[in-house]
Amino acid sequence: MIPSYIKMFPDSINVFADKVHEHENVLFPLFSVELSYINPEWSGQVHMLQFNEDPYNTGTADTFNEYCKDCMIGFDVVDGKYSFKTDFRYFNLSDDWAACFQKTKDSFHKTRDYFISTRELQNPDGDVVNEVAKIGGEPTWIQTDETPEDPDGTPMTFIAQVYSDNYTNDYCSKNIYLFYSDKHKLAVLLYQIT
Repeated sequence: MIPSYIKMFPDSINVFADKVHEHENVLFPLFSVELSYINPEWSGQVHMLQFNEDPYNTGTADTFNEYCKDCMIGFDVVDGKYSFKTDFRYFNLSDDWAACFQKTKDSFHKTRDYFISTRELQNPDGDVVNEVAKIGGEPTWIQTDETPEDPDGTPMTFIAQVYSDNYTNDYCSKNIYLFYSDKHKLAVLLYQIT
């Protein structure tokens, strides 16, 4: 059963503050988390996204900044919606990576569509997923601790962690971590692979 503080597969219009079409072409909303579940003094929501940037396309490095770089993307949170903190060229694909990205996109849509029609989370291989995500507490790092810091140097609050294969089947298995700074209205997603 999905907890009431999680909304599965939210519509892009409820996730992205601007440039919705550009966002939804490269970022795939898995679920939204009510921030009051993490901290009763907070309001609004943040969103767990699947993303698949091309690790071989070094031509995108000129779009990097403190919160958008290898294995990490950041967003300003505006009224509970995301605005990407860099240029969408960050997601430019090399010819070698285009098929992998398309597999991510196709398998996300398959999982989302199945959930919408059945209210059951099933990965693209047809297996029922019993745990949507780890919400709150401490992250379970599969490498070293990479907790991002806000612009003041304060560690950001851990919100959620997911295993990407529960949502997509693209041969890019990873754990995706979502962090948030309420003071700066900043959300950061990063991933680690084994």
